[in-house]
Amino acid sequence: MQIHFKFFLFLSLSTPIIASSQENSIKLADTSLQTVIVTANKSKEKRIESPIAISVLGKQQIQEAKAVRIDFLLNKVSGVFMPSIGNEQHMMSIRQPVSLKGLYLYLEDGLPIRTSGLFSNNALIEINTAAIQQIEVIKGPASALYGAEAIGGVVNFIHAPRPIKNQLSISNHINNNGLLKTDLLWNKAGNKSGWSMNLSQIGQKNGQLEYSDYTKTALSIKRDFTFKKKWTGYQQLQYIHYDGQMTGTVDSLKFQARNYTTQQSFTYRKLDLFRVRQNLSYEWSTTQKTTVNLLYRGNTMDQNPAYLIAASTNPTKFRGQINSNHFDAYVLDLQHQMNVKKFKSKILLGGYMDATKQGLVANYIDIFKDTTLNKFIRFTRPAIDSLITNYATTIYNKAVYLNWIQPITAGLRVNATLRYDQFNYQFKNKLATGTPTSNNVFTNWAPKIGLTYNQLNWGGYVNYSEGFVPPQITEIYNAIRVPYLLPQSFSNYEIGSWLSIPNGYFEWSLYQLNGRNEIISVRQADGVNLNQNTGQTKHYGIEYQLKYNFSKLLQINFNGSNAKHFYVNTILKGTDISNKEMVAAPRFFSNLTLLSQWNSALSSSIEWQHQSGYFMDEINATRYSGFDVLNLRINYTMKKHEFWLQCLNLTDQFYASMATKNFSVRGNNAYAYYLGDNRTFALGWRWNLIP
Repeated sequence: MQIHFKFFLFLSLSTPIIASSQENSIKLADTSLQTVIVTANKSKEKRIESPIAISVLGKQQIQEAKAVRIDFLLNKVSGVFMPSIGNEQHMMSIRQPVSLKGLYLYLEDGLPIRTSGLFSNNALIEINTAAIQQIEVIKGPASALYGAEAIGGVVNFIHAPRPIKNQLSISNHINNNGLLKTDLLWNKAGNKSGWSMNLSQIGQKNGQLEYSDYTKTALSIKRDFTFKKKWTGYQQLQYIHYDGQMTGTVDSLKFQARNYTTQQSFTYRKLDLFRVRQNLSYEWSTTQKTTVNLLYRGNTMDQNPAYLIAASTNPTKFRGQINSNHFDAYVLDLQHQMNVKKFKSKILLGGYMDATKQGLVANYIDIFKDTTLNKFIRFTRPAIDSLITNYATTIYNKAVYLNWIQPITAGLRVNATLRYDQFNYQFKNKLATGTPTSNNVFTNWAPKIGLTYNQLNWGGYVNYSEGFVPPQITEIYNAIRVPYLLPQSFSNYEIGSWLSIPNGYFEWSLYQLNGRNEIISVRQADGVNLNQNTGQTKHYGIEYQLKYNFSKLLQINFNGSNAKHFYVNTILKGTDISNKEMVAAPRFFSNLTLLSQWNSALSSSIEWQHQSGYFMDEINATRYSGFDVLNLRINYTMKKHEFWLQCLNLTDQFYASMATKNFSVRGNNAYAYYLGDNRTFALGWRWNLIP
């Protein structure tokens, strides 16, 4: 009844829009068979020529959403669920259950924002939301082009091209949870060069969820240029400073009581990053072009993490950790594109090298808990022997790849890619105890082959692809001896199709993804816990999207995914969980949006997000029921000014963005819930001083 009531409310709010004036029409955004993408093979091509499942969030959708967080955008994509766990911290689910695992690759204009082997589930904090022009999401393995961690999916955040006119604007976004976001946009056009700057300042204080304050400053500067006709390129700078309190989870008692308090009072995450990039392209002729990218990444993350607080025999004393992780990365990316006119084929040959120096220092802390308040109230660092980790790692990733695209008939094309990666980890332990100093080398071949077939208004594809994930630094160097580990590998079988109809577009993809050599912790005969390649999983499902203009005023966008995720031949903590459904793996989630353009100045949308229930533990004994959330957005333009009003979580649904239970632990503390957003009212204003 609850879902039916919300759907009735959803339609009721939309009905007056359908009956409005027919003066204006809505563009069917990003649905044309002629949509051009760049992520599929690192060069521009039509979406229908790529044998993969890829979704595009274009400028129109991004502007309509007025999103202050990336999850508000990505959750509009079929097969994608990005749960927020507070203050822009997040998890991810693309063809995988919701988790913290390093199975996704995040790109900025085609290059990874972090070094492989140093995955962070909170990596998207490192994106400036104010600078996003377009988002492209590949679903399924893309290691043949992009290398490690491109398993569940690849998310590419694309900045605006060279500005064609001068522009200056400032905007403010404020909500009832104490959040204020201010953005400044400046574009300078020129005959041979152009400048773009996006500055964003966001802060939240005294929100409904206790201990949830944070601040973030993000600056993006880009200069595009043309040099001597055949030379083009750009320089790009990214700077982000983030300082956020880490709320953590609540237990089952607090969740059932709808209690927004937290145990934490001092946990935090701090981040400073700096990325500088030089892009340069040379057009040898109309059929050949070479592009080179030089990239530097500097990244420091300091934490007092809530997730590393551990109990002792004394209920008032706990152990925790303060750590600092820093890396400097130097990247060379090279690609040569050649069109062979005689055979109408295209060949892409590329090389990639990443040299990263990384270090981690961690210290024990003693934590004191007030059992009356049920809160950690203070911590101290032991006077002696507080240092638990101090190491340095040098990571070398060298790769080459070849992509060949060949038309066979007028409508049929073959697209094949092969990539070879080599990883070299040089680990140096600066302590006399713990993991010994060692070197480890991992290699991998990643193939992908696909066929596309297209007629006038419809087409389809099939593909087979493989992906891999080398052991993360924290997985291989966290015990008293180095385990023998292989890269985790995944194979993907996929078929899909698209259809363009009058006033609409439909697309679907059916897949099966098999995981092998997945890394889990296994207790050895001598009592030591070591990571081993013993896990196997199976994932299969269907993703679909429909966009349709019912009238000149009303557009419907529906994105959905039905999937199942299973453990295969897996023993965890001495329990055989083979053939059990995986934790946090909803079988169905969807996003339905009705968008209306009332007139040239006024537009509105209402969005329904649905997630089905899922198992919270590996033995499938406990379930979370899922949730339904409604979001309402209204945008109004008046000359040089834009105004917007949003009501997110319109019905004030109380829900968890992620819920788990430790099956080997008893009692209330075995449950962990990340609280979803409460009902939020937001107001925004943009002043286009130079429109």
